Amino acid sequence: MTKLWLLAFVLVGSASVLSVAAPLQVSPSGHKAAAPDISVAKNGDVAILWVDRSPNASAAGNYDRHIAATDVYVAISRAKDDGFAETVKINDAAGAVWGQQVSRPRIVATPNGTWHVSYAVNDLHPTHQKTALTTHYTRSTDGGRSFEAARRLSSLTDQDMSGTIHGGFVSAAAFGTMAAAPDGSVHVLWIDTRHMHHDSVSGSMYATVSRDDGRSFSLEHSIVNSGVCPCCQLMAVTNDRSELLLGSRKVLPGNIRPATVMYLSSASKADPVAISIGGAPWQIEGCPLKPTAVAVAGNRVFAAVHNGGEEKPGVIFSVSKDDAAHFDFKGLVHPEAAISDAPSIASNGKTVLVAWHARVKGPRHVFYRYYNLDGEAQGGVQELPTGDHAAQAPVLAVRSDGNYQLAWQQGDNIFTDMLAGE
Repeated sequence: MTKLWLLAFVLVGSASVLSVAAPLQVSPSGHKAAAPDISVAKNGDVAILWVDRSPNASAAGNYDRHIAATDVYVAISRAKDDGFAETVKINDAAGAVWGQQVSRPRIVATPNGTWHVSYAVNDLHPTHQKTALTTHYTRSTDGGRSFEAARRLSSLTDQDMSGTIHGGFVSAAAFGTMAAAPDGSVHVLWIDTRHMHHDSVSGSMYATVSRDDGRSFSLEHSIVNSGVCPCCQLMAVTNDRSELLLGSRKVLPGNIRPATVMYLSSASKADPVAISIGGAPWQIEGCPLKPTAVAVAGNRVFAAVHNGGEEKPGVIFSVSKDDAAHFDFKGLVHPEAAISDAPSIASNGKTVLVAWHARVKGPRHVFYRYYNLDGEAQGGVQELPTGDHAAQAPVLAVRSDGNYQLAWQQGDNIFTDMLAGE
């Protein structure tokens, strides 16, 4: 069991920052960990998930933005303990997971403490004998000590898009996300190629839901048949009414690719509409590979994303006060940075915290900034103290005590730290 370091309070600007004296390494040394995800259960347990390019996984394929063969690991910090338990490998076959920063596996917890995980898999198509990316799901009902055999949630179609899709995949159901709602429902969503043709520039969006804690899922169904950026990972959250809000990116005529949020009300019969979060139009010939991070507090929705259309490209921040019907654009979170990217966002209902990685001088470092519920900055940009080490890919979750848990990649390891909730 790894022991947590002593905690110290430091006053920075107008926000109190709770900082660990030395960040806690969660992933085991000697491995190649990347692309973390994080979630907190109702009982206070914290789960940190990552993909691992260990030797047996990397031997199965290349690790780049198109072809990846990885494993998925998780470590749980139990609320009554003082560290993270031993790591648990989730997938069965070595290197089967198509996991990387641009399409990272996701973990969430339902209120009864079940952990749910979804990820993309390198499946062999039985007819074409080529790789198809499919979305799989598994769960743990014993606090993360073990996971069930994974189930495929997306269908294998007869489509062969291997001449068009980068990496030579016959089809793809990937770049997915997952959310657990207060009512116990579990939503799994992904970007799908089944409606694409060889000159397509956009994908579709598919979803399935479980109402029985992951024992079974509904038949997959299309939310949007076209117009979705085919390789910008979806990001989903639920509000206190168990309704789904989904961050995605549209493809508009002229290859304009705005970041959007879609409000999926269970009571609404209208077709869902993806609302732009604002910012300068980004015209790009190809996929930006940038997800739209989303958080909620009541009827307020917060979004952050990298926007290459700004005069100075970087992470932008927007807030909606009407369940994502309209967004108020707040601008760049880190205008002093040479480049900022990979934001994560969370809200404890009192404050909003945005974290990202950026280059100011030297290697990438992780930065963060507090906002109030109106989207106004509270204090300046803060840098996570990681010394001269490169740090990237931060992810945030709200702890049961209202503070924030932060995880990130540093070299080939995953680290975690805590920041104050206000």
